[in-house]
Amino acid sequence: MSGLLDRKSIIVIGADEIGTGIAQRLKREGARLAVLDETDHRVIAAAIETAAQQLGGVYALINNLLPSPALAPLESQTGATFADAFARVQAAVCAMQAAMPFMRDAGGGRIVNVGHRYGESANEGVAAYNAAAWSLVGITRSAALDWGRYQIATNLLLPLADTQELAQARTKRPNIINLMLSQVPLQRAGDCVEDIGGAALFLVSDAANFINGEVVHADGGQHVAGPVLNPSRFAG
Repeated sequence: MSGLLDRKSIIVIGADEIGTGIAQRLKREGARLAVLDETDHRVIAAAIETAAQQLGGVYALINNLLPSPALAPLESQTGATFADAFARVQAAVCAMQAAMPFMRDAGGGRIVNVGHRYGESANEGVAAYNAAAWSLVGITRSAALDWGRYQIATNLLLPLADTQELAQARTKRPNIINLMLSQVPLQRAGDCVEDIGGAALFLVSDAANFINGEVVHADGGQHVAGPVLNPSRFAG
């Protein structure tokens, strides 16, 4: 253990492979962690407050809350589809608002929202997901502006992660997934612990003290290489 986060209190929301990978990396660096698998905006603030009391404060919050995309053309995506997607964004906002006073009172802190590349581009057939991902950009930069005065730095992390979902897609459509990964300059997806967790570690470490309001890509260069997989065309 290097002690980069020696006993700093960090809450990770979202216990999927990416959230778990980030938590494992931060724990290895000495962080005191609470991992919450809670997505309901109506109760997430209370969960944050309980975790903060148990940890003795909140140094950093990792919000990993985007839903799986609903696959349908825009004309078929209902109000409920959009409400479900935006409920996750609302949960992220509620979590940020609940954690902020602990950070402010401690003299500073870090927030990392985990988003998706569709939050700076878009893809067809996933309109609600696109909109939710774009919303995270605005929320992240709003927090960077409003809370910077409290030495709270807020950034957005966009990963390309080697998850079971990707592995299953590769089994179903090996040629397509192999082609997609071949277009990534580093020729692979990122390990959830070492690569995605490493990027999150950087953003909550002292090395990132002056980074605020940024969109950080942990995607092996995919964002500069061009296309991404279109789930609406290759699902099933």
